[in-house]
Amino acid sequence: MLRRPLPLLMLVGAVVLALLTLAPQPVRAGSDVSLAVIVSPTSKLTNIRSEDLRRVFQSERITDPDGNRLIALNHPPKTVDRVGFDQSVLGMDADAVGRFWIDRKIRGGSGPPRTVENLSTLRRVVEKLPGAIGYVRPAQLTSEVRAIKVDGKLPEDPGYLVRYRP
Repeated sequence: MLRRPLPLLMLVGAVVLALLTLAPQPVRAGSDVSLAVIVSPTSKLTNIRSEDLRRVFQSERITDPDGNRLIALNHPPKTVDRVGFDQSVLGMDADAVGRFWIDRKIRGGSGPPRTVENLSTLRRVVEKLPGAIGYVRPAQLTSEVRAIKVDGKLPEDPGYLVRYRP
């Protein structure tokens, strides 16, 4: 008969419990998800009006305090955060956003914002490209980027605009 010593089982249990506690927790159904609007740490932009944020992500010409044209960087279409951002900022679902850009193209308007395929690339581009603006979950903020206020509020503030319910 094979016996495992009790202390070894307790140690394994403690390690498993610690790993479960430290692992990122999924968003619970029904809870809101905030998205931090980000710029380079060297940007003088500290606040953006929600109307201007919408206009930037509809490829309209808006400049930052340094005179750089704001360049919107989006997550890939139909990803959870992209859908949530489009709903909260543009007021459109994924299908409406697609129709918006098709209509814009037919009318000879500017194209959609650039799509960045992964989070680390998005943060690096925002850090290095003057005028770049994007969005991430607050837990995904790093020293590469800085969150700015939207209508005077940060993601943790009540009434923050860039928030959705998955």
